[in-house]
Amino acid sequence: MTRGRIGSRSWILLLGCASGLSGFGMASLVPALPVLASALDADFGAVQFVVSVYLFTLGLAQPVQGVLCDRYGRRPVLLAGVAVFALGGAAALLAPSLPWIIAARFVQALGGSVGTVVARAMVRDTHEPERAAVALSFITVVMGLAPILSPIAGGYLVEAVSWRAIFALHVAAGLGLLAWAFAALPETRRARDRASGPALTEASAVLLRDRRFLGFTFIYGCSNGIIFAFLTIGAALFERLFGIGPSRFGVLWALLAAAFSGGAWLAGTGMRRFGSTRILRVGVGGTTAGAAIFALAALWPEPSLAIYLVALVALVAGNGALSPISLAGAVGDHPELAGLASGLSGSLAMLTSVLFGVSAGVSYRGTPGAITVLVIAGAVGVVMAARATAALRSARR
Repeated sequence: MTRGRIGSRSWILLLGCASGLSGFGMASLVPALPVLASALDADFGAVQFVVSVYLFTLGLAQPVQGVLCDRYGRRPVLLAGVAVFALGGAAALLAPSLPWIIAARFVQALGGSVGTVVARAMVRDTHEPERAAVALSFITVVMGLAPILSPIAGGYLVEAVSWRAIFALHVAAGLGLLAWAFAALPETRRARDRASGPALTEASAVLLRDRRFLGFTFIYGCSNGIIFAFLTIGAALFERLFGIGPSRFGVLWALLAAAFSGGAWLAGTGMRRFGSTRILRVGVGGTTAGAAIFALAALWPEPSLAIYLVALVALVAGNGALSPISLAGAVGDHPELAGLASGLSGSLAMLTSVLFGVSAGVSYRGTPGAITVLVIAGAVGVVMAARATAALRSARR
């Protein structure tokens, strides 16, 4: 098989699948957690470490992956990462106890963290900033399919076979993606650039002093933080307010994931005509409107599922539109550090999102008050970060 042409639909599809690997590894296992706790005779709180260790490792590993793909090239680091993901899946498949599964999930996250980092770096290697945002929009559309399809597949497998079948699916997906990438993915980092560049600490300092880098990073982190906050307590809140059980909430999850992919697709098509600045404003507007409607729903005398759904679709679609612009913006000014910029930005954004999720879980008292405060705080963060990047862009002109 010949290598895929850079920028082609197959190249976009491959990078989208690689970017979705980490989300696939998380969301596919969520339906199996109660069964996993029962099968291993473990406390459900302890089983949550299967997810939390995975997420925490994803966040911390991304800067390391960025340095590696700057130093050794994008293609070999992606291939190694996907192989490690499959290896971790095999270890979890054969694990005799919960601690072994948690350790295997750590290995899986180390490998899965490479997809988004390498995809962003490859796009920046081969596209100017405006075109990079368009390409990342369509990569994000593909990536957004993971939280739609993987919980459905995971739920079916755990009911029809067992929880171990989910890890068998991880191994199969990892090996399939590895074979595809090996055959079709070309290198985009020039050999003469790989050994150059400042040391890790010096390069990180350069990025952390760049307010545009931080602005785009926190647009992504705060907009994702809103979604993390809702997903942390949304099932419990909607069951309490509307009697929505786990299966119906799963349908709602799929609806929101579809709204995310729809927002990313509209951003990609819109940027071709109107440019990224206008679409950024649309995404910020959707996020602020969604936060206002969510606050209205929380204050409404009688809980209204329709108002909550309108708010959530606006928030998630806004997140879908903002994600590719902020992902491209964070790496746009430092093409020589594209890998590290991608990894460090992703790490900071993920840790911000996890902070929102933890805050939602800790503060939840059975009412929408605390989550409403977090949604508004996230929207304010998005607006402030976007204003900073816009002001700095104007100043540089």
